[in-house]
Amino acid sequence: MNRFLEKNEIKIISAAVVVLGAVYLSLVWNNNVWMDEAFTASLIHTDLAGVISRSMADTLPPLYNILLKLVTDIFGYSVPVMKITSVVPMILTLILGATVVRKRFGIRTALLFMLCITFMPLFMYYGVEIRMYSLGFFFATASAVYAYEIVCSPSAKNWAAFTVYSVLAGYTHHFAFVTAAFSYLYLLICFCVQRRDKLKHWFWCLGATFLLYLPCLIVTLRQFSRVSGYFSMPDIDAAMFMQYCLYPYIVGVRFATVLCALFMLSALVFFAVRFACRECDRSAYIFAICSFSVYYGVLLFGTAVCAVMDANIFVDRYLFFAAGLLWLFAAVILAGSDRTFAAAVIAVLIIGCCSYTVEYATEYGSSADEEIAFLRDNIHEGDVYFSIGGHEEMQNCIPFYTYLDKDTPELTFVYPLEKAVSEAAVRGTTLWITVLDGYDVPDADTEILKENGIVLTKMDDFEFDRYKCEIYRADR
Repeated sequence: MNRFLEKNEIKIISAAVVVLGAVYLSLVWNNNVWMDEAFTASLIHTDLAGVISRSMADTLPPLYNILLKLVTDIFGYSVPVMKITSVVPMILTLILGATVVRKRFGIRTALLFMLCITFMPLFMYYGVEIRMYSLGFFFATASAVYAYEIVCSPSAKNWAAFTVYSVLAGYTHHFAFVTAAFSYLYLLICFCVQRRDKLKHWFWCLGATFLLYLPCLIVTLRQFSRVSGYFSMPDIDAAMFMQYCLYPYIVGVRFATVLCALFMLSALVFFAVRFACRECDRSAYIFAICSFSVYYGVLLFGTAVCAVMDANIFVDRYLFFAAGLLWLFAAVILAGSDRTFAAAVIAVLIIGCCSYTVEYATEYGSSADEEIAFLRDNIHEGDVYFSIGGHEEMQNCIPFYTYLDKDTPELTFVYPLEKAVSEAAVRGTTLWITVLDGYDVPDADTEILKENGIVLTKMDDFEFDRYKCEIYRADR
């Protein structure tokens, strides 16, 4: 097997990039979005100056929003275009595996790593989501990979790449930057223990990182001054902490979840045995275990920050930026022999079949096309919208779908109901109301409608992404 891989290395690794990239692209051809995606897609539905202004009012760095705006200006404002924008960083990470990782660790490690960051849990989900997670993932992963390149070959090129990728991680998401910060920490420890002559280079790198990140830091501090009124993340108790520990192994299919956990457990066992017996490249294995520890280091950091802040700013999806390093660890360890490599590939493909099935159902299990058509045919200029149940979710999603068709006027969300009724009356337009599945119209809202002589006429049932609701027209 090893001889075949080496003989056809470039062909195999190139084919892997194409095939695995196609797996990601196969998931983008739909109009389904959930609340956060609709929020981001709506945020860029303005000019570039407006995107920057809106991003400054948010609590996250602006790089992804600016990039998404530029892409949609060129290729069109549509859900597939926006999802492809998120897929591109995943493909870039595959290319990183096919080039830098392959040259450093060999084709088996590169192939296994590439398979893992496609088929293991989380990757297909966040790899197509219209959010900044895939972009931050690429930068954070590249930062760690180039940190090890510095250890092996401390050239100016590697120092520059490490610095730039780390800074870009910071401009994408705060916890992508936290993930990259662990690479700085481990480099510092390495140079203090073994190569003190390199410490000055580390401090130069740290200084350059600070200067390049400073504009984003100033914005971040302003944003965090408003954080207590923005976030509503669940508190991290012992049960939630354990859930976050297991988060990267949950497939959505019990058998595959168990197999995924055993996959990582076996990598840890092989690491311990080989490292203790000195049957390994100790430098590569130290890098591998450091990579594994980053995920749990970010988890501990996020938990600690929440403990000292008034608001919880940390949630499970912020761990995604470090998830690739977990599987880079496994790839380095399990690619060490033909047997473990073959067994690992088979396991990843089995898990991948389950992961793809789950994600395909998420992306294509329902369609928003009927909702978009309904809005195009029924919404008129100045119409007002109110939602019962899931205010924030529907506030983002329903108006967003009016943006996708140029012939559909924008729908204005107004809250609370009294104000929505009044606004529609002043404008002389129609009030539309959705009722999220599982909710009834509250007595207080019924009374408001009755006092204003309004009767709700059911128009249609909506089902898209993870939401189901009924849409009503408020008739006087």
